[in-house]
Amino acid sequence: MPDENKKESRTDMLFGIVKAKYGDRLTDEQLKEVRSGVDGVEDLAVELRKVRLTNAVEPFANFQPYRGADNDE
Repeated sequence: MPDENKKESRTDMLFGIVKAKYGDRLTDEQLKEVRSGVDGVEDLAVELRKVRLTNAVEPFANFQPYRGADNDE
């Protein structure tokens, strides 16, 4: 339950920033969409924070050698 309250307070804080900056230019419907988007981003952030990485974990690199302008692969 504390994690849920923490998520809600972060969502409220982030939405409050957006509303303070752009609220006068958005309709109520648009603000609802923004709130939904902020909530979704915060859900993703919570999931990403669950993944623990050490300094030994390197970023994924997708190497594709250049094969010339004629090969559009």
